[in-house]
Amino acid sequence: MNDDKLQQLIDRQAITDGLHWYTRWVDLNRVDMQVQIFAEDGRISFGGDNWTVGRANIQALIDPLVQLYAATHHYITNVEITFEGADEARSQCYLHAWHRPVAGGDNFVLYAQYHDRWVRTAEGWRIKERRLKTAATEGRPGGEAGMDLIGRAPSRTA
Repeated sequence: MNDDKLQQLIDRQAITDGLHWYTRWVDLNRVDMQVQIFAEDGRISFGGDNWTVGRANIQALIDPLVQLYAATHHYITNVEITFEGADEARSQCYLHAWHRPVAGGDNFVLYAQYHDRWVRTAEGWRIKERRLKTAATEGRPGGEAGMDLIGRAPSRTA
């Protein structure tokens, strides 16, 4: 195995670990740690072209959202990583996120994907851009309104 292939394996694991880092800290209600996976100038969109830019602003966006839930549980699967040079990559993964509201009522379940752009920094691999794309929700007031929906190809008949 050549050095480039070995480095790519190491980088692939670091990015995968970063995906899990993000969800572990949100489930522990530690947004201060969760946002450390973003580059200082990283940005995030939960729908449309509504971008929040900068690690501190991302924390300010997420903090009040997670306070709505007494408990959450996030699963990351189907991780795909494509390198676009030695210091840039893209990833896509599936997300299954369960939420128990503090106020009671129906639990909220999100079936979605994270579409990320990564950059290597002095801190290691960090998310430069994250876009949430939604397949469906259960128990969310308003349903999928305001979310980027995952499209499917039309059915093909023989």
